[in-house]
Amino acid sequence: MDRNPRPVHVKLAELTPVDAGSAPTKVRINRIITRAEHQSELTQGVCWMDPGEQTNRWSSRESFDPAEADHWYGPVDETYYIIRGRLRLTWDEGVFDLGPDDTVYLAPGWTYHLENVGDEPAFFVYNMTPAQE
Repeated sequence: MDRNPRPVHVKLAELTPVDAGSAPTKVRINRIITRAEHQSELTQGVCWMDPGEQTNRWSSRESFDPAEADHWYGPVDETYYIIRGRLRLTWDEGVFDLGPDDTVYLAPGWTYHLENVGDEPAFFVYNMTPAQE
């Protein structure tokens, strides 16, 4: 593959979510930057979560164990930047409560679960490397 990526400008307000039933995390997402479309080693996307909505449990461990998680990304580094809403991120050893203007780093080698614990829809931007697709 000829690797000559180009800059991309995306207006978040114009994105349409992939429905929860088709998304790998079981909540509405839209992958903005991908390896296939942009030749990027970074995946960037956005996520919408309604109050009470939860993701499945996903893993970034070296290998997949279906007893630990519903979905597996492999050992990836991931970040979230919360734009609106209140989220609770649960991981193997604890919990982070997140709100607007918070960011969180999800290190490889753990399992995670996310829930909207607020009374309004949540919206956040995520980044993952290496790219997933």
